[in-house]
This record gives sequence, C-alpha cells and structure tokens, in this order.
Amino acid sequence: MRRFLILLFIFSAFAHSQQTAQNLFSQYQSALYQIRIIELESGNKSSIGSGFQIDAQGNMVTNYHVVSEYVYNPDKYRIEYLTINGNSGPLELINFDVVNDLALVRKTELGETEDIFPLATTLPDQGTTIYSLGNPHDLGMIVVPGTFNGIKKNSFYQRIHFTGAINPGMSGGPVVNENGQVMGVNVATAGNQIGFLIPLSKIEHLAAKHADAPLPIDGFKTAIAQQLLANQTELFSKLQNAAWQMAPLGRASIPAKVGEFLSCWGDSNTNDEDALFLSVENRCRLDEQIFLHSGLRSGGIELEFEWLNGQKLGENRFYSLYNSSVIGAGAGNAATKTDVTNYQCKNNKVTNKHNVTSKTVLCIRAYKEFDGLYDVLFVGATLDHKEQGLISHFTLAGVAKDSALRFIKQFMDAVEWQ
Repeated sequence: MRRFLILLFIFSAFAHSQQTAQNLFSQYQSALYQIRIIELESGNKSSIGSGFQIDAQGNMVTNYHVVSEYVYNPDKYRIEYLTINGNSGPLELINFDVVNDLALVRKTELGETEDIFPLATTLPDQGTTIYSLGNPHDLGMIVVPGTFNGIKKNSFYQRIHFTGAINPGMSGGPVVNENGQVMGVNVATAGNQIGFLIPLSKIEHLAAKHADAPLPIDGFKTAIAQQLLANQTELFSKLQNAAWQMAPLGRASIPAKVGEFLSCWGDSNTNDEDALFLSVENRCRLDEQIFLHSGLRSGGIELEFEWLNGQKLGENRFYSLYNSSVIGAGAGNAATKTDVTNYQCKNNKVTNKHNVTSKTVLCIRAYKEFDGLYDVLFVGATLDHKEQGLISHFTLAGVAKDSALRFIKQFMDAVEWQ
C-alpha cells in the first residue's frame, strides 16, 4: 500500500508539472522570442539565442554572449527578434552586463499590445520545481521542467544550480516559477541534466537600466573595460583579504586553498611503479570565466604547485626534468592575436620572507582594446635543493597591474620550508 501511495504521489507531481508547463507556455509564449544575430552581407542568421520581454516598452532580456558578435562587430551584424508566429523585427542594444552574461535589448517598433514576463520578488525554496523556456537548436520554443537547487556554492560569479536540460539556443531564455514569474535566465549547461542560471538579483540590476538611453555603439568596448576593471578589483580584493589555508606538499608548505571561490584538487604519480621521480600536485582554479567573444575569455584564475623529487634520477637528469616542467607553463584562458599582445617576460631570482629562493619567470600580455587590463603568467622554481624542488605557477586573466603585483608578492611569500 505504501509503495502504491508513493507511486501515486510521483505520478501526481509529474502530472502537475506537465500541466503547469503547458499553462505557462500557453500564457507566455507571445512574450518569448528567438534572438537572432543577422550577418548583413548574406542577410542570414549567424547565431541564435532566446530572450523575453519584461515591459510594455519592448525591453527584452537575453544573454550577453547571444549578442556578443554584434557588440564586437556592429558594422557587420544586426540584432532581430522572431516571434513564435514567425514575425520578426529589429532590436537595439540598450545595455549589457558582461560579467554576469546579460544584455538588455529593445524593440524599435511596438505592436498594439505587448505581452511581458513579470519578475519574481524572491527566489523559490530549494527543491521547488521551476521551468526553463527557450528555443533549443532552432527547433521552436519549449518548456523544460527542472529543480531549483539554490545558488551554486563557493562561486564568485553567482549562478543558480538547475537540474534540467538547457540546450544550445535556450541561452537567454527565462526560467520561471509556477506563476510565470522570472527568477533566472538560462546561461550554461554542464551536461547530465546539470544547468546554470543567472539569478534574479542580476536581472533586476540590468532591468533597472531600461529607462536609460542606449549605449552608443562606439562606447560598447569602453563599457566592457569598465565592467571588467570593476570586477577584477572586487575579486582580487576578496582573494587577498581571505585567509589562505596552508598545507604540506613534499618538504614545502604551500597555500592549498586561496579564498572560498577557488576549487582545489590534488594528484600524484605514487601508483606508477615505473616512475623515476615523485610528482605531487595541488591545483586550484576559479571555475567560471567571463565570455567576451568566441575567441576570448577573461576573469579566470589558475594556481598550481608541484613537488618534484628526483633522487633516483641524479642531479643532471633531475635538472633537465625540472627545467622542462617550468618551460611547459602556458596561458590559462583563450585569447587571439587580435585581442592581446605577445607575452613580455622577465626572469629573476627572488628570496621570499621565509628565505625560500626561487628562479622566477613573470610574463604579461596586454589587452589591445581594454586599457589597463592584462593576462599574467608566473612560474617559480625553488633553488634550495639539488634533486627535489617546488614549482609554483599561476595565471591571471583580465587583471590590473597593481592587483597582479600585490597577488604575486602574497603568492611568493606564502611558500616556506617545513
């Protein structure tokens, strides 16, 4: 009997969810749009996403990455909407939040009536069924039921963890409660029914700009630079003021956890019976990066410590191994030659406050269109032992020089011998 009641409950919940999804689609389909980026020369779409109208003035919310081609090349593309009935029209870009991957666009021509999605006043309780709407793979608008799992833990770029299928083309679509009120925006998927949404507070902040005059086209990249600089200031302030948790790695003591936003992992080759040297690693990274365009990501951080013990190799062979490990370090983010300069590197020999001496390589490349922002690559190799040593490595993407220099000093001074 108990099993029957459980099955009845599950069936009833599923039926309710399906009925709610149908009602939502029927009620709000006219306020849900496909957002298209049209290549001017061919007159055909270059990319698509989803968007939703939030007021009677024709303002819509979508993802920044949906309209990023237009942001970077406004002379090559235009933005337009497509309704569920096949009607289309032009959109102008009003504003965007590149850090949180949001954009506000507006119809240039309004109809007699304009349907909207209302914004929620609060986020739902964890475990509540919510509904993602969008246009996957250019197949037409759909509603996907899923579960609200709260704000993703230990995340600097706040995201809602959503159990449900978010597919390509659904980016920028609304996620609503059973009353049709928007409490998130589709932004990314990790596969296996794991999705991420931009939360309500970020939507409200951007929506408040609906009365503003549109950003001038020649001001798009200035706005991006300002937002990136403000974001990196906040991020590195929090990292540098956080308590860095120290842990042993070989004969060294290292910062095994730097702030609450970086996830850390460890590994070693101790199970490799044929290994002629011991390698023990500790890696930490910021899981999210900021999308600027298809060839450029920013805002990322990667830290890595590797302890190498090559007593079986002998001094000369260990030096060769050690040197190759240093040379193998590379950038932690995607960037193209049109976006950044070549790395300029400096070699140095530094002794930190704990009398740990390291050979260091510091490389910096500038963003060509965003003054004051740089990618930084740092590698340090200790010189205190002949057949063993610690390699310290980090990459910073989209950081100001003063933030980078403070971080470098704190990073180097954290290492000490046990």
